[in-house]
Amino acid sequence: MAVFHSRIAPATAPWPSSRAAAYTILVLTVASMFSYIDRIILSLMITPIQATFDISDTQVGLLQGVAFGLFYTLAALPIGRLVDFWDRRLIIAVGAAVFSSFTIMSGLSRSYAELFLARVGVGAGEATLMPASYSILADTYPKDKLAGALGVFTMGAFVGIGMAFVFGGAIVHWALTTGPIDLPFIGAVAPWQTAFLIVGAPGLLVAVWTATLREPLRRGVAAEQDGRLRAPPLSLVGAHVWTNRALYLPMCAGYCMITLNSYAGTSWTAEFFRRTYDWNTAQIGLWYGLIGVMTASVLGAFVGGRVADWIGKRHADAPLRVASLAMLCSWIPSACATLMPTPWLALGVLAIAQFFTTFPFPLAAAAIQLATPNQLRGQMSALYLFTINLCGLGLGPVLVGLMNDAVFPTPEGVRYSLALVNALTAPAAALLLWLALKPYRASRARHEEA
Repeated sequence: MAVFHSRIAPATAPWPSSRAAAYTILVLTVASMFSYIDRIILSLMITPIQATFDISDTQVGLLQGVAFGLFYTLAALPIGRLVDFWDRRLIIAVGAAVFSSFTIMSGLSRSYAELFLARVGVGAGEATLMPASYSILADTYPKDKLAGALGVFTMGAFVGIGMAFVFGGAIVHWALTTGPIDLPFIGAVAPWQTAFLIVGAPGLLVAVWTATLREPLRRGVAAEQDGRLRAPPLSLVGAHVWTNRALYLPMCAGYCMITLNSYAGTSWTAEFFRRTYDWNTAQIGLWYGLIGVMTASVLGAFVGGRVADWIGKRHADAPLRVASLAMLCSWIPSACATLMPTPWLALGVLAIAQFFTTFPFPLAAAAIQLATPNQLRGQMSALYLFTINLCGLGLGPVLVGLMNDAVFPTPEGVRYSLALVNALTAPAAALLLWLALKPYRASRARHEEA
């Protein structure tokens, strides 16, 4: 098993070459893109899935939130522990094979329960990607370039979401207009099932490609006497969290609000355009995917990382400072976007909101890597993801579904549900992250002095 353990860098070891670093971030970004395509495609097929299984908006929210989010969250903890001593590229490769396979199984589901279990598998597979990727990139890029690198990596997530809307919308529209098809050994499949089968298959190739990465040397870590790296005791993780609780409590609470805001929108925006403006799936996928996601969100991820690198030359708390200010800038447009009288106005205001709400995502990863000892990065990333996804991913889609059913029960009620969620979460996130600035500076100073 020694072959699967990471190697430790000597103090004088050079950083990977720019070419090797670029290849690493390319492979990880593409893997992230496909994970988000598999995650988001369901939001474009709410209506036909509801018609097939006769389910409510709340049950749809459970598919997108609890089925995916809860098990994505729970799986991240043991995976994060593996990340801190095992071969990270193989962890990602296995995870990509798992989430792609379960996306294909989503297309083979014959009942709501089967689809629920398939989405559980997608979540468990995708739980490998973020902790392992964050750790790899922190050992590939020096500190002064890390936020920018993570910004590029985060761009891949939003390119994936955009591709899910643009190409997924076209695939779903084609499938819906083509009707059921008969497949060898499987039989008749509904149009929405065909869409799952089409988007799941390429991820298996990505899993093979990910295995070609070179595992980077671990930096700033002491090995055991036999030269191998082992996971640190859980007591060390607990001690680190307790010592830095003044940082992690407001930071994780702030990112819970950001994640809730983000996944509520991602899960229900397509249905908002369909119910409010009578757009079809192809229109929603093309225009929202291109303008709202692949332009505004991708630019936000890129600009956010670059701004944090620039401000970081003067402020040690730059990752959280920029994230807080960005959420404050997003407040008014995110609260007003779904209340616009025309789809084009809604799309324009939504793009402004998404530009700013995307800033914080790479910055959280940078903040954790910079304030955490190397041997704890995987577990702290997993603990962070556990916390924010339990709240944001697990609750966001369900909260909107519940509000649609119980508070705003008309078809257009989804616009008010989204507006209310956005109006409450954006300022709360900005305030909580601002409260984390001082303890973040102290935590980073302790880590860098150690």
